[in-house]
Amino acid sequence: MTRLHIGNATRLACIVLVSLGALLLQSCEEPAADHAEDGEAEAAKQDAAVQTPPKPKKSLGRQLVDSKSRALELEQLQALGYVDGTYDPAHEKANVLVHVASRAQSGYNFYSSRKAQGARLVDMSGRVVHEWKTTQKGAWQHSELLPNGDVLVIVKDRRLSRYDKDSKLLWSVTGRFHHDLWIHEDQLYILSRRSKVVESVHPNAKTLVDVIQMRSLDDGALQREISVLDVLLASPYRFLLPKLSDDANPKKGRSLDVLHTNHVEVFDGSLTDLHPMYSKGNILFSMRNINAIAVMEPDRETIVWIWGPTNLTFQHHPTALSNGHILLFDNGAKRSRILEIDPADDNAIVWSYAPKSGLFSATRGSNQRLSNGNTLITESDRGYVIEVTKSGRVVWKFANPVVNRKKEREAIWRMTRVDPETLTFLAP
Repeated sequence: MTRLHIGNATRLACIVLVSLGALLLQSCEEPAADHAEDGEAEAAKQDAAVQTPPKPKKSLGRQLVDSKSRALELEQLQALGYVDGTYDPAHEKANVLVHVASRAQSGYNFYSSRKAQGARLVDMSGRVVHEWKTTQKGAWQHSELLPNGDVLVIVKDRRLSRYDKDSKLLWSVTGRFHHDLWIHEDQLYILSRRSKVVESVHPNAKTLVDVIQMRSLDDGALQREISVLDVLLASPYRFLLPKLSDDANPKKGRSLDVLHTNHVEVFDGSLTDLHPMYSKGNILFSMRNINAIAVMEPDRETIVWIWGPTNLTFQHHPTALSNGHILLFDNGAKRSRILEIDPADDNAIVWSYAPKSGLFSATRGSNQRLSNGNTLITESDRGYVIEVTKSGRVVWKFANPVVNRKKEREAIWRMTRVDPETLTFLAP
């Protein structure tokens, strides 16, 4: 795979058409016990994950923009929709399907189902350990568990709320929040957005302007916000954004989703010796619709590192690892893969998981590196979660037990493995 470290605008000028072209492509059973034997059989079918990064293929789905594709370009830049679930021929299967206890990382698993007004904490056999529920309208797009049992909840484009362990509402603020949040010290960082005309994108149509808001963890009060779009426009990388002609008319009431920022993460400074971009307070974020992940210095509102165009397609959930690498879910146009890159080594791909048997989530996806070296992967659109070893063997597999009458398994935005010892609200 060709590697590209974006260090200056001159080196990138030759790839602008490819980068812009990527914008066109959007468009219950009982819990299982310890299935060691089944797990070994399942694992044996998986492909090895450690491999030489593959060479680029022409079938990645990236399409160059020309004068004949304006209508398609405009259509694909309008707000992205998400499916609630995916038809599953194995719809009768549910909960934990594989568990190789000797190889899987022990712990509890926290997640929200796509349409649920709540979240669950389940053990490694799928047994519900704790559950949060609310009668407030709106599905929990994303929920974050705190050690004391409180949960922070995003109801997309409606509100941000905090509930205690008994699902009692502690506070709630309205706003166009979406996708992700991060807790850093006593502050909450969350993605939000607004619609307005940005002439450098389109002279008349409204553009979705993604912002990173800093809010109080105690009551949700707004303290500061940074426009991701403004930061990009003021950088040498503004050419990654499309410029639509005056005669390109979006559908009435639709806004152009030029960035589709889908992740935010704040560094604590512990990795600064490995790479200067990890300075305390710097922000890692992902911009799906320009196939790029970046690090921002918030005080100066400048981009200090960026990577992705020609290497990524509609990625999600880049997250820093303790070794200074970045793990991310590269969705792809037809197949997905998990990548681990090393920013200190010219962004080399040092590990990947892309089984020939198939892994694909078109619009969502997440990954978590576990303490034993395994990786927890949420294949979001299909509603499956797997844990794989470094060599690519599946040692735990979970299927969302929520399946509708159309045999569609409900999506899971993100599952997180949690150490029970860190959860102070659980009775000993």
